[in-house]
Amino acid sequence: MSAVSDSQSGWTPYDELAGPELDAELWQPADFGTGPRIEPHARTTVKDGTVTIDVPRFENTDTENQGLDNTKHLLFSTRGFPVPAERTAGFSAELRSEVRDQAGDYRLGFASFTLADMATHRVFAILSTGERIFAEEERLPGHAESSPFTRIIEDPFFFSRGGTRPDGGFRRCTIEIDRSRGQVDFRVDDEILHVVAGLSDVPDEVHMALGIFTLLPIGEGEGSARGQGGRASWRNIAYTSHPDAPR
Repeated sequence: MSAVSDSQSGWTPYDELAGPELDAELWQPADFGTGPRIEPHARTTVKDGTVTIDVPRFENTDTENQGLDNTKHLLFSTRGFPVPAERTAGFSAELRSEVRDQAGDYRLGFASFTLADMATHRVFAILSTGERIFAEEERLPGHAESSPFTRIIEDPFFFSRGGTRPDGGFRRCTIEIDRSRGQVDFRVDDEILHVVAGLSDVPDEVHMALGIFTLLPIGEGEGSARGQGGRASWRNIAYTSHPDAPR
């Protein structure tokens, strides 16, 4: 897959990821009031247009706050991206994930390419363990008029239907938001993974995010850090208001 490199493509790169460090003017750790939500022993490498985050063992846990317990390592774009009222906005990144547990339970760890809006508490994401891939639609707690929910959607035949199999390589993850139709499309390698329609609370601005998470309910007697860790890489992070433009 080629990098987004010219304006004629219709896609604008957000970060060329030239290195040697992650650009602090473009990315900032998530902070939910308890300090930066990043793994204390994570290693971040930025090289040749790719950012890789390697977490030997998950350590971030919280026995009282589900959101904090879920979030192992999360970086938000410092810039917010408008979602036009009359045009579809597209956001894309290539993601390679080696974040998983030998038990095969995706809740024990995955990497994500995420769009989030704290005004509406809306989250849309594509999640990957490297072996399995999911779409996520979420409304975070705190919205005065709506109840929170987290929905994880998997199509078990997604890869076989297209004649491929998960291979541990990069997958292009694209999320398209159409405010006029109240619709969000989740695409992997340009194929539809999932569609959410009929939304009445589509955000008018989102931030992109790169994250590593777990999704184990707190209070089950065991914490979410059970010796597992992982590595994830992202590249070709871009946005457009014309998502039908070729990549």
